[in-house]
Amino acid sequence: MNKAPETAVILSSGAATLNGHQVAAYPKLLLPIANRPLVEYLASVLGAAGVKRLLILAFDESREDSIKAGLRRLPQEWEVVFQERPRGTGGSLKLAGDRLQGEPFWVVHGGLLLQTDLQEMLDQHRQSGTAATVGAVRLAEEAWHMERVQSDAEGRIDAIHRIHPCQERRSMLWPVGLYLFEPSVLDLIPAGKYFDLKEQLPAQLQENGKPARVWEINGYCRLLNGINDFVRANEDVLLGRVHFLVGSPPAAGESRGATGYISPGAVIKEPVAVGASARLEAGSMVIGPSAVGEDCHIGAQAVVSESIIFPGARIGQAAYLSHCIIGEGVEIGNSVCLHETMVLSDPSGGEKEIRTDSGMEHSGGQERIKTIRMPQIGAHRFYRLVKRVMDIFAAALGLLIFSPLLAIIAVAIKIDSPGPVVFSQRRCGIWGKEFNMYKFRSMVVNAEELKTELMKINETDGPMFKIISDPRVTRVGRFLRATNLDELPQFWNVLWGDLSLVGPRPLAMEEMRLNPQWRDIRLSVPPGVTGYWQITAHDKVHFAEWIRCDIDYVRNFSFWTDMKVLFRTAIKFLPGLFSFGKKTTGEGCA
Repeated sequence: MNKAPETAVILSSGAATLNGHQVAAYPKLLLPIANRPLVEYLASVLGAAGVKRLLILAFDESREDSIKAGLRRLPQEWEVVFQERPRGTGGSLKLAGDRLQGEPFWVVHGGLLLQTDLQEMLDQHRQSGTAATVGAVRLAEEAWHMERVQSDAEGRIDAIHRIHPCQERRSMLWPVGLYLFEPSVLDLIPAGKYFDLKEQLPAQLQENGKPARVWEINGYCRLLNGINDFVRANEDVLLGRVHFLVGSPPAAGESRGATGYISPGAVIKEPVAVGASARLEAGSMVIGPSAVGEDCHIGAQAVVSESIIFPGARIGQAAYLSHCIIGEGVEIGNSVCLHETMVLSDPSGGEKEIRTDSGMEHSGGQERIKTIRMPQIGAHRFYRLVKRVMDIFAAALGLLIFSPLLAIIAVAIKIDSPGPVVFSQRRCGIWGKEFNMYKFRSMVVNAEELKTELMKINETDGPMFKIISDPRVTRVGRFLRATNLDELPQFWNVLWGDLSLVGPRPLAMEEMRLNPQWRDIRLSVPPGVTGYWQITAHDKVHFAEWIRCDIDYVRNFSFWTDMKVLFRTAIKFLPGLFSFGKKTTGEGCA
């Protein structure tokens, strides 16, 4: 490789999410950092490394206009490629392979705020002769944070470990989503399947005798995963802790557009970025570090202190905001007082308020967030109560009604094949709490051992394992699976509170490793006996479909949604009583 790579792929996503909460309808790469889209800072660093072309991989084509508008000031040539469904970071890259022209290329996470000399990474990449170099930062853990209490399951302390940093054996290098690839890497990514760069590519490279190398980033680096990251990134740029080639953040007087207005009686205490067409009325005060977005209105006598105001927000007269984030288009009423609060527009109507217990920037990097959906808090509490009562009633009634059938199935399983009647497996419930999930055994006893041999004919992607006609399924098991009668023992899990009737299907933690965001979203609600995926895509084998279905359910759950899922479950699976021999699927993840 003689010349610097001229193309960089920026991995975007759907709507920007921080701590599991959607903060904007556009991707993270367009989040405002001191009133400039994050991608402008990223483009400046890539441009200094010789990048002349940006390839943005995004979702949700309905947002095409807003995404392209946010990219209009980039100095490089750029193109946006939209994907119909999630394919993982590697799968997305494969999709755009024909646009990379057989040359080395950069790959960057769309939520990365970076200021470092990428020439150093390029030099190391060339010298090592590797096909892939991964950028990482070194985590610094204070010695007193390395103390650990070791206890048993009942909370009785066995020991308190107080290790010295020199005894730390874990790697302290954290990958942040910065890669430099040779074009040969694309050959290792399967086409049309879900593939993760972090989890799956290193193993592929190792198997092919081309292990990836790590490069430790020695400049500024912040990946916007949480609210703290977003707040700190704005502070760092506004306070001048980090400087970019895009220039200093726009000062209040410089950024006023032709229609903007800052009253002579308004007070601005720098550093403050005020967007074009913003309006600050007489007596209002903005105290830095703060950013007031385009087309915002700050009412008379209102005070905005160390806060981030998204474009189009309206702050009422005499309102007081301290250490707040106010979302796009949100209206704050007159005389409202908010401290350490994030208020976002809610797609379902009204507002959503997110309050931190100890401050967004003073919690040691750990956000402890309470979510309150202002117009719906009572409704949601009532929904959860009704859902639990319905679960208990339905599970108890189901066990009573089906008790003769349970006995018949148990006898049939025993006669058909050797082994236990009930199969149990550790799965993750709400917030990741593990429990034993029960099913009638529908496979041979050594099914797990055979799974390794059958992996080569796995018919799905990602961490899932499914075979439409799984040879491990017994004769009785085929009937049980076709009719879903193998799930009946899960009524006990519902009674104990491990499961709900409707929710994302419970998985083992290992099966969710490839998509942490999906994992955290699905673990925020109780898992279910049936769910969106079971009624819409049960016979499909795309991991991306599973992700989409689970996220749709969590973001739109309601009493009526649960009723529709239960009704469609009955409609879909009751006919299996008469066609049980046609298809069976592996027990893998489902």
